[in-house]
Amino acid sequence: MALKSLVNVSHAGLLFNDDWTRSEVSHYARYFITAALFLVLIISRRERYPNLPRLNPKKGMEFTWRARLLDYMGRSRELLSEGTRQFADKPYKLYTELGDILVVPNKYAEELKSVRALDFSESASDATHGYVPGLNPFTTEPGFIAVIQNYLTKALVSLTAPISLEASKALRDVFTDSKEWKEVTPDDIMLVVSRMSSRIFMGEELCNDEEWIRESAQYVSAAFQGIFELSQWPRAMRPVVHWFLPRFGEIRQRLRRCRAVLQPHVDRRLAAKAAAGAGGGPTPRYNDSIEWFARELRPDHDPTNMQLSLTLVAVHTTTDLLTQTMMDIAKHPEILGPLREEAVSVLRSDGLKKSAFQKLRLMDACFKESQRLRPVMLAYFRRFAKEDVKLQDGFVIKKGTQIAMDGRAVLLNEADYPEPLRWDPYRFLRMRETAGGAAANKAHLVSASDKHVGFGHGIHACPGRFFAANELKVALAHVLLKYDWKLPTDATDLPPTVVGSSYMLPYGVKFLVARRQEELDMDAMEC
Repeated sequence: MALKSLVNVSHAGLLFNDDWTRSEVSHYARYFITAALFLVLIISRRERYPNLPRLNPKKGMEFTWRARLLDYMGRSRELLSEGTRQFADKPYKLYTELGDILVVPNKYAEELKSVRALDFSESASDATHGYVPGLNPFTTEPGFIAVIQNYLTKALVSLTAPISLEASKALRDVFTDSKEWKEVTPDDIMLVVSRMSSRIFMGEELCNDEEWIRESAQYVSAAFQGIFELSQWPRAMRPVVHWFLPRFGEIRQRLRRCRAVLQPHVDRRLAAKAAAGAGGGPTPRYNDSIEWFARELRPDHDPTNMQLSLTLVAVHTTTDLLTQTMMDIAKHPEILGPLREEAVSVLRSDGLKKSAFQKLRLMDACFKESQRLRPVMLAYFRRFAKEDVKLQDGFVIKKGTQIAMDGRAVLLNEADYPEPLRWDPYRFLRMRETAGGAAANKAHLVSASDKHVGFGHGIHACPGRFFAANELKVALAHVLLKYDWKLPTDATDLPPTVVGSSYMLPYGVKFLVARRQEELDMDAMEC
């Protein structure tokens, strides 16, 4: 009865209909299901770490974890901070949207960063992404991450100028050339980033396909909303519940639309290659991710799934950091002058080369400081133990355990970052100047270390961070030189939004932008 009232599956004709319950088979099946449910209950109650403390235990008459899950979804920052204060450098248990996890202290970060028995993919995608059609290549497509890392590294060498050109076109279309103040939202910024990324991932033809840009952006938006909706359900129920949530019906529909837009492009390529082969001519070659995946992955891979996954991991996170950094700069307008002076000086001297954007040190520091104060993930180093891992102090992370670490304890550590709640990008410039060797390198945006975990840490740190850093700097250089921007009064002091283990941009954030006369014409520059 409870199951019927929850998801109304009897009306869907899937489980527990009258014909099924009256059949002879069902007489035995009911016993089997009852026994299975008791077995699941027993297994779920069995503790891997009976001697470790739990931060959010069940209360009174709570027979499921749903209340603890909803409490975590709304109070994750407070709970993780309390866990760090209460248990200091000792592991403890915590129930989250990932299920039951072991929160290990940050002192283990260096020891664990290269342990391959701790796998990223299962902990990150299994809990929610695995049920979102189109967003699960990490576990189903071996080599996906390696392909992205390999080709994005190559793209950085030769494709900075095309990215800059697409940024200019996109800003002209989205921000416009009006000298009057115009309202711009994070969705508008995502359109710009999406076109820049698509120029590399999908080539010049598709990056200007308005239907693909629109449909893929709407798909990703719906998918993120679906992930957060699903994360509020107990993990054991997600394989069933997602079929009955209206949001997931929308996600599947949007996936079909994306596939309908992309497939003709893929078919034309295949036809061109087939025609060239039949005529004995050279096979056409394309330098974009559609071609990369066709060359490196299984022949039956789904091109649409691959592109949407790229949109998720590249466009969303890049938009997030660009928007957050623009917010922080708007709150500290005194830094606009130095940022523009640096951009004009470096780009005038070096042009649109990759090395030029590496010299934008103050800009690099602004991104790193914004990411420190408001990263994408609250709980970082999320891993799944594929086998027992014994630490140097004797503690054993047991096979099947999901672990995480408290990112705020690292990023707001006063010993490393004096006045940790103050936005001060110059702290990273000082670090470059005063520290030497490897310590100075940790001040770079792309550096992943145990002192700054915005891009993760260890062997599973973000593989696209070098490309993302370059793309972010190209975008911000255009915005700096071509536009003034500010936060309207009602968007000045918006608090960051946290849902479970993830940060999101503050609800209601927007900008007012106006075209200015740039000191340097980036559009006329060559690589």
